[in-house]
Amino acid sequence: MKKIAIIGAGNMGGAIAASLVGADFRVVCTAKTKITIDRIHKEIPGVEITQSNVVAVSDADIIVLAVKPYISAGVIEEINPVIKPGAIVLSVVATLSLADLNCLLHSSEREMKIMRVIPNTAIRLGKSVTFIAPDSNVDADTLAVAEGIFNRSGKAFVIEEKSMGACMALASCGIAYFLRFIRAAAEGSVELGLRPTFATQIAALTAEGAAALLADGAHPEAEIDKVTTPGGITIKGLNALEANGFTNAVIEALRASCVK
Repeated sequence: MKKIAIIGAGNMGGAIAASLVGADFRVVCTAKTKITIDRIHKEIPGVEITQSNVVAVSDADIIVLAVKPYISAGVIEEINPVIKPGAIVLSVVATLSLADLNCLLHSSEREMKIMRVIPNTAIRLGKSVTFIAPDSNVDADTLAVAEGIFNRSGKAFVIEEKSMGACMALASCGIAYFLRFIRAAAEGSVELGLRPTFATQIAALTAEGAAALLADGAHPEAEIDKVTTPGGITIKGLNALEANGFTNAVIEALRASCVK
């Protein structure tokens, strides 16, 4: 049974650990506070937990770096001496590029297989859109292992690292943008006389339904056409959105949040 060490069992690391319950892995998490340790014991049965990053990483086949960016370099320096040759290193630290990781880990000395992995916050519900950018030496079998891990908590996509900024803007920051639309739709509905909680529920369910319409690859505009009749209320609403800069605002938001 392969051992996975998840360094940092906060929101993201804890969600990854939870998704692996029942999988054919020995999962060892690290946490520094008693509150987090108690939470992991309670919420994720079968997962081992330790306060020692070194203990967790020793003999681990797969290492998931899920620590805060500002401590990531120090944590890597701490665990690097005990990472075994050929280990798979999956970093969910958004600020570290593959070049950064290779430099910090001295990876070429031990033939590590390094990948950048960026899930989004829906991972805690098993609905994450996760992007995996593998280093050049990662073979198909190793990549399949990473995909298998993150497909347990949503849908994983393999991309080139150069696309990571755009993908993060769309799926990671995009969570907030879709939520902001739902909030705006609910506020507008309250003005029209609906109760706030009811309006938010209906807006969220409508967004879920709209997404489901595209599940088989349909184009958004094709589905829009089905609900838009000449002279009808939908086209009037769509025109009002565009008159107030809706599409341009969305595009500019993505541009603003895309880190090259």
